Amino acid sequence: MRYEQTILYVGIDIGSTTTKIVAVDAKDGTVLYSDYRRHHADQAASVSKAVWKLSGRFPGARLQPVLTGSGAKQLADALGLPFTQEVVANALALRTLYVRVGTAIELGGQDAKMIFFRRNQATGQLETSDMRMNGSCAGGTGAFLDEVASILDVPVEALDALAAQGRCVYDISGRCGVYAKTDIQPLLNQGVSRADLALSAFHAVAKQTIGGLAQGLTIQPPVAFEGGPLTFNHTLVQVFSERLGLGTEDILLPEHPERMMAYGAALSARDLWKDQGAPLTAGDLLTRLQNRPTDHTEDGPLYFASAEEESAFKTRHALPAWSPLQPAAGQTVRGYLGIDSGSTTTKFVLLGEDGRLLDSFYAPNRGEPLLVARDALIALRDRYRKAGAQLDILGVGTTGYGEQLFANAFSAEYHVVETVAHARAAAEYVPNASFLLDIGGQDMKAIWLDHGIITNIVVNEACSSGCGSFLENFAASLQIPVDQIAEEAFRARHPAKLGSRCTVFMNSSIITEQRNGKSAGDIMAGLCRSIIENVFTKVIRLSNLDRLGDTIVVQGGTFRNDAVLRAMEQYTGRKVTRAPYPEIMGAIGAALLTKEQARNVPRSFIGLDALEDFSYTQQANAPCPFCANHCKRTVLTFSNGKSWVTNNRCERGEILGNPQDAGVRARLQQINQAQRPADLFALRRKLLFQPYPHPNLCAARGITIGLPRVLFFWDTMPFWQTFFSALGFTVQLSDFSTRKMYESGLSAVTSDTVCFPAKLVHGHLRNLAAKNVDRIFFPSISTVPSENQEKTSESMCAVVKGYPFVIRNSDDFLKEAGIPLDAPLFHWYSDEDRTDQLVHYMQQTYGISAALTRAAITAGDKAQQTFRREMQQAGQKVLDEVTRTGQYAVVLASRPYQTDTLVNHDLPAMLTGFGVPVLTVDSLPGLDDIPLDASALDIVNNYHARMLESAVIAARNPHLEYIQIVSFGCGHDAYLSDEITRLLREIAGRTPLILKLDESDVQGPLRIRVRSFLETLNMRRAAGLSAEIHPLPDPYPVKFTAQDRKTRLVLVPNTSHAFCRVLSAAFATQGLRTVPLELGREEAIRLGKQYVHNDICFPAQMVIGEVLAALQSGRYDTDHVAVAMAKYIGDCRLTHYSALLRKALDDAGFANVPILTNDDADSHNQHPGFRMNLLTSIRIAYAMPMIDALEALLRKIRPYETVPGSTQKAFDEAMDLVVDGLQKHGVRGAEQGLRRGIARLKQVPCDRSKPKPQVLIVGEYLLNFHPGANREIEAYLEKNGFEIIEAHMTDVIRKSYFSRDTQNREFHLHRPLATKAWFHIANTVFEGAHALTDSIAAAHPLYEPPCRLPELVKLSDPIISHTFDAGEGVLIPAEILHHAARGCRAFVILQPFGCLPNHVVGRGIAKRLKELYPDAQILPLDFDPDVSEANLENRLQMLVMNGRQNAPAQPALHRMQGGQADPEASQPLRAASH
Repeated sequence: MRYEQTILYVGIDIGSTTTKIVAVDAKDGTVLYSDYRRHHADQAASVSKAVWKLSGRFPGARLQPVLTGSGAKQLADALGLPFTQEVVANALALRTLYVRVGTAIELGGQDAKMIFFRRNQATGQLETSDMRMNGSCAGGTGAFLDEVASILDVPVEALDALAAQGRCVYDISGRCGVYAKTDIQPLLNQGVSRADLALSAFHAVAKQTIGGLAQGLTIQPPVAFEGGPLTFNHTLVQVFSERLGLGTEDILLPEHPERMMAYGAALSARDLWKDQGAPLTAGDLLTRLQNRPTDHTEDGPLYFASAEEESAFKTRHALPAWSPLQPAAGQTVRGYLGIDSGSTTTKFVLLGEDGRLLDSFYAPNRGEPLLVARDALIALRDRYRKAGAQLDILGVGTTGYGEQLFANAFSAEYHVVETVAHARAAAEYVPNASFLLDIGGQDMKAIWLDHGIITNIVVNEACSSGCGSFLENFAASLQIPVDQIAEEAFRARHPAKLGSRCTVFMNSSIITEQRNGKSAGDIMAGLCRSIIENVFTKVIRLSNLDRLGDTIVVQGGTFRNDAVLRAMEQYTGRKVTRAPYPEIMGAIGAALLTKEQARNVPRSFIGLDALEDFSYTQQANAPCPFCANHCKRTVLTFSNGKSWVTNNRCERGEILGNPQDAGVRARLQQINQAQRPADLFALRRKLLFQPYPHPNLCAARGITIGLPRVLFFWDTMPFWQTFFSALGFTVQLSDFSTRKMYESGLSAVTSDTVCFPAKLVHGHLRNLAAKNVDRIFFPSISTVPSENQEKTSESMCAVVKGYPFVIRNSDDFLKEAGIPLDAPLFHWYSDEDRTDQLVHYMQQTYGISAALTRAAITAGDKAQQTFRREMQQAGQKVLDEVTRTGQYAVVLASRPYQTDTLVNHDLPAMLTGFGVPVLTVDSLPGLDDIPLDASALDIVNNYHARMLESAVIAARNPHLEYIQIVSFGCGHDAYLSDEITRLLREIAGRTPLILKLDESDVQGPLRIRVRSFLETLNMRRAAGLSAEIHPLPDPYPVKFTAQDRKTRLVLVPNTSHAFCRVLSAAFATQGLRTVPLELGREEAIRLGKQYVHNDICFPAQMVIGEVLAALQSGRYDTDHVAVAMAKYIGDCRLTHYSALLRKALDDAGFANVPILTNDDADSHNQHPGFRMNLLTSIRIAYAMPMIDALEALLRKIRPYETVPGSTQKAFDEAMDLVVDGLQKHGVRGAEQGLRRGIARLKQVPCDRSKPKPQVLIVGEYLLNFHPGANREIEAYLEKNGFEIIEAHMTDVIRKSYFSRDTQNREFHLHRPLATKAWFHIANTVFEGAHALTDSIAAAHPLYEPPCRLPELVKLSDPIISHTFDAGEGVLIPAEILHHAARGCRAFVILQPFGCLPNHVVGRGIAKRLKELYPDAQILPLDFDPDVSEANLENRLQMLVMNGRQNAPAQPALHRMQGGQADPEASQPLRAASH
C-alpha cells in the first residue's frame, strides 16, 4: 500500500542517549507510528535509521519533520529543518493529552524542567504560563541517580525497588551527582542500609528539583511526572508527592512518557511550523541527512610532539618493579600494618621493620570495608602459614574515611588523619617535596610541605569534577577500560577541548564533540586535561605556579593514569615526580607513622587469628535523645567488646543506653560538666537572644512582633528586642534553625545558588507564623555607619539588605496566612539618620511619638553595647589564658549569621572537642582600632572589615590561628578569602583554613579538613616554625606616575566596546595615550579563569582576561604600558577589580605594569600621576546617551536591513565620528559627530513592514553589552527572529549618582553639604546630556527618546524602591515593567553565576513580574567561564519557541537557499572569533 496522499507530522526527539520518533496523521492528530532507539553518539545515523524504518511502514508518505531534544539543534540547523525546544514540545503534548494539568516536572539524563500551566480567563484554554529549566547545576537528574546506583553497587533499574524498602531519610546533597558520594559513602561504610540511602537519594532529587526550579512559583496540582527517572522510579514519584502534599488524584503519569517530546514536536509542525513550506519525502530527508554539513571544533594540543618525547616520558615515570615478599619456611616476618579505608576502596600495606614494602592490598570496599579488609588480612596470614612462615604484626595504623571505624574495630595502635598520612609517605620517597597533589576517587588534596612539615592543605569542597570517579564514569560510557585510558589519550590525533565544567554538564560537551567526529580517544584526552584544569582553577585556585615550589609530587589512584600525569606536566610547564606506589601512599604513611610511634604506644591490635571470629553488629538510625538535634546515629558494636558511634555532632551522642538509667545520666552529667575550652560562638548565641533590661516606656500594646533569627538580626538582636519591648510590644523570636524548618520554606526559594543563610529565611517566617504573631518585622537596611577606620565601610551585603524584597515579591506564605510583613527600607549613613528614620517609621506605622521612639533607641543602644562589651571581655579572657599556658585559640571568622549552628554545622563545638578554644571576630578586643589602609581591598562592609581586622590581629599574635567560614554562593567571600590569606602570609607567613559550607549536613569531610588543619598547626608548632612578624607592605607598589603619562600606553579593557572607546577618548583628553582593547573571547576567558579566583564573578575574569591576553599577545611593550580599570565604591565586586587585576598581573609575570582608575579619591595611591578631572567626567556623561542612541538605532534597523551588513557598517562609522569628536574637541566635538552619525544611519535602507517580536536584554551590565562574554546572544536572538532592546549604559553609570541624590533628598540624610551637592550636580548633568542627545537623534525617524531614569525607576516602586541600590538595582524591574507596558513579552536577565544583587533584583522579582504580566517569558541565564553553550542555547530556544507561539505569523527561522540551510539563519550560540 502506498501513502502518497498522506501527510505525516513527524516529531524526532534526539536526547543525550536516545532517538525517539513519532508520526501523527495531519488530518486528525492520531499517532500512527512511534519508535525508540539508542543513538550511541551518532545522532544523524540514528535519525536516518528511524526515518528509513518509518518510510518502510508508510511508503510514499509526505513528511513535515520537526526536531527536538538536547542533541537536535545543530542537526536541525544543518538539515534546514524546524527545531522545537523540548520544554515547548512537552507543553504542547501535555495540553493536548490532559484537560487539567497544573504543573509538569520532567527529569532527564542531565536536565530538569518544570512547566507551569494556567487557564486563560477569556478563552478557557489551557496555556503555558512559565517554564523553568536547570541552568548552572545538573544535580538531581538521571545522571545523579546513575551515580547513586553505582556507589550503592546496584543496577540503576533496581534502585526504585531498593528505595521502596527504605525507612529512614538521611540528608544527602542533591547538588552534584559525583559529590553526593561524599555524603553517601561514609554512611554506607558505617552500615546505613542501602535501602535508606536509595530513599535518601530520591529525597535529595526532590529537594533539588523543587528548590532549584520552582523558584518561588507555586507548584499547582495536578502534577504530571515525566522523563526516565520519574517513569521508572515510582518511589521517586511518591517522594515528590509526599513533599508536595499531593493526593492520588493530583498525580498524572503519561501512558507513553518516553515519546512525549517527540509527540509534542510532531504537534508543533501543525501549531508552530505550518508555514514552513512543502512537505518532504522520506527520500528527500535521507538525502539531506547524507549530505549535511558538519561542524569542526578546535583541537587541543597533542600529548607528545614525537615518539621520542613519549618514550622519554614513560621511561622517566616508570613505576618500580615490585612483588610481594615470598616468605621462606621457618622465617618470622615482623612488620607494621597500615590500613587506608577510603571512600570507595580499602587499601593496606605491610612494611618491614626497615620500612621496606612487603605486601599490599587494594580493592573496592563494596560498602563493607571491615569485611573486605578482614578477609584480605586472613588471606595474608594464610599465605604465610602455607609457606611455613610466621607473620608478627608489630602495630596497626589506620587512616582515611574509615580511620576511626578500623581503629575501634581492630583495636589499632595508631590512627591518623589521611592528609598527614599522605604527606608522611611522600616525604619518605621524595624528602625534598615542596608540593603534593593527591587525587582519589572522589576527593583531592593539595598539600604544601617544608622539609616534611605540612604548611598548608587544600581539599576539594563543592565540586568533584576533577576526581578519579569522574574519569572512570566517562571511560565506562565511552567503553574504554580504565587501564587503557592513557593509551587512548596518547593516540588521540584531535584531542577535545572540554574545559572544567560540572561533571554532568560535561555530557553535553561530549555529545557535541562526538557529533563533530571526535573519537573516544580524543574525548578521553580532553577529559584527562579537564581533571588537571579543574584542580588548579576550582580547587587550589592557584595562578602563580611558582608557589608550588621546586619539587612537585603526585599520587593517588588517579595518577596511575599516565595521561593525567602528562596533563599535569603540560599544565604546570614543569616536570613532576610520581610517587612509586600512587594508590597506596595513604596506607604507607599510616604504617610509617605507626612504626615511629611504636615505642610510645602499647600493642593493642586484636591479632590476625582473632580476625577469624571478628564480627560486628550495626544499628542504623539510632536517634540521640540528649538534645534537640536528635542526630541519626549509627552504632557499631564489635566482637572485641568495643563500640563506635558515628553521625553524632558531639560527645553526648557517644553515650549508649536508656536515658533514664542512672549510669547513663551520670555519664551525661559528667560530659555536661566537663571543663571544655571556651566556645564564644555559644556565648554569642546566648548573649544575642537573652532579654536585656529596658524601661517600660508605655503600657503593653497587645501586639506581638515576630523577629526572625536570620541575617542581620544575628548582629543586632539586642537592639531590636529591647527597642520593641521598651515600646510595649511583645517580642516573639523564631526558634533556632532546624533542618525541618529549612525544608519547610524550600519551595519558596527563588534562586538555587543563593547562600544557605538566605534560604533559611523562608523557614523562619513560617515558624513565626505558626507562633501566631501579629506582625513580622524584617527591614531592609541598605547602609549602616562605619564601625572602623574606613569611612567607606557602610554598605550592607546585597542579599542581606535585599532579601526582605525577595520575601515580599516572591513568598506568598505570609500573605496567605494574613500576617503583615513590615519591611521598611532604611538608609543609615549615620546614627542621626537611623534616629530620624525610625522616628518617622514608628510614627507612621503605630502613631508612636518621637520622644518615645528616641528613648527606646537609647535603651536598644545600651543593650547592644552591653552585648559587645561582654563579648570582648570574654575574648580578652581567652587571650589571657592561651598566652599564660602557651597554647593557641582559633579565630573562627564568619559573618554574624554564621553563628547559627545549622549554618556552621556545629563547627565551634567540633573545634572545642579537639581541645581548641574558639573566638568570634567581634570578641577580639581592639578590633575596630586596626587600620586597614594596607589592605588591597576597599573596605565597604563592616562584616568584611571585622574579618580583615581579625586576620591582622591573628597574624600578629602567636597564640591565635585562623579559620574562615565561607557560604557556598557568597560572591564576596572569593576576594575576601584571598585577601585574608594574603594578610596572614605577608605578616606572619601563615595560612588560614577556608571552609566552604552549604546546606549539606554530613560531618565526615568537614572533620577531615579541620583535623588536617589542626595537625598542620601542631606539626608546625612542634617544629618551632614560627615566622617573624612583618609590617604589611604596600599592596600596590607599582605606581602610575606623572612621568608615565609620557612614556606608557594605557590599555582600556571592555565593558561594552562602545563605552571602552568613549573612556579611552575621554582619558586621552587629559593627555594619556590610550588604546581600547579588542573584545576578548575564548583566550581572554581562559586567562581570566586561570588568573582570577574561580568564585569571582565572570565579568571580572573577562575584563582581566582581556588585559592578560593583550599583554601576552606581543603587540605591546610591557615595560611601557599601563592598564585603566573602571572602579566604583559600593557593594558590587566591581569595587575590587583593580585589586584582582593587581594580583593577576603579578602572578602572570607583569608586576611592572601599573594600574589607573577613574577613582579620583585613589585611596591606595595607585596612580599619583593621574586623577580623572571634572571635565573628563562631564565628557563621559555627555557621551553616554550618544552611544546609547546609536546602539538603540542599530538594534532597530539591523533586523530589517535590506542590504546585509549595512547597519553595522553605518553604526561603526557613526561611532568613529562621536569618539573622534570627543577626543579632539570634547563635548562639542562629540555633538557634531553625533549629528553626522545620525545622518549616516538615516541612509541605511530597511523594511519594517513586518515587525518582529521584541526581546529585552537586562542584567549585569558587562554581560549585557559584551558579546564575547554573553556568547553573542544579541546576534543569536536576532537571527532567530527577534528585535533586540537593550538596557541603557547611561542608566547603569548614572544610577549610583541618582540613588544617592534621591536618598539625600527623600530621606533628608545627615550628610555633608558638599557631598549632597556633588551627587545632585552629577545627577543633573546626565539630564542635560540626555536633552542634548534627544534633540540631535530626533532627526532619525526611528529614534524614540528613552524613558529617563527618574521616571523609569518609579515604575519599580511596587516591587523595589527606587532608592535601593545594589548591582543594577532597580534598573532590571524598571526596564522590564517599562517595556512590558509597551507590549514586549520576552525578557532575558543575564547574570554572572554567584552575583549577589541578581538574587534580589533578578531571580528574586521574577514571580512578582509574572503576576503583573502572566504572558511574559522571563529567562534568567547564569554565566561563568565554563557555561555549557549547549545548555544555554537549549534554554534560549525555549524563549524563541514561545516567541513563535505568541507571534505565529513571523517569518521562518531557517531560510533555505538553493535547497541548503542558510548558515547565517540560526547560528549556534558561541563566542565567535572576529
